[in-house]
Amino acid sequence: MTESGPYALPHLTEIFDALRRGRHLCAADGDLYRALRENLDAYMDLFRHLGFRLQVHQRDFFYFRGKDSLSPLASRMAVFVFILIEYLSDQGEPVVDALMTRTFSIPDLPHLKSARYRTYLKEAGASSEDDLRMITRQLERFGFVQRHSEDTFNFRTPAYRFFDVCIEILNRDEAPPTQEQEP
Repeated sequence: MTESGPYALPHLTEIFDALRRGRHLCAADGDLYRALRENLDAYMDLFRHLGFRLQVHQRDFFYFRGKDSLSPLASRMAVFVFILIEYLSDQGEPVVDALMTRTFSIPDLPHLKSARYRTYLKEAGASSEDDLRMITRQLERFGFVQRHSEDTFNFRTPAYRFFDVCIEILNRDEAPPTQEQEP
């Protein structure tokens, strides 16, 4: 469907609705992704005039740039992903490869299997497998995962936003402290 009027952009209504609800659009989103990719400058210009900043991630997905502070929902999703990243790293697995190629099952996740991870989850407002299912539904709503059943899911390209944050935190934590020179 092509919109009419001064901004006759394909799938404008669906794209705008998805992005303003926080969805991340990637190649797996088919026509919406292609319409956005093929008309990128026009979409960016329109959204800028409407007060939105369309971001193009280096991994080729799109989202609206929001506030820099995390909402409780975003924090819960981040903790969920960070636990999985830490667990895979501790197992000596290639984290990004494992996250982007595997199908995960809620009952098999490490999130509730260690006291440390349970504490992280509790601080984020989650404490049960049902809470983990709710988080994966939220991750799906925002375009980070594709759920195959109530208990199974895999990550989609937009999950790289979480990886970027992890790398940024690691780099910040590993950076040598700056020393002030004495006069």
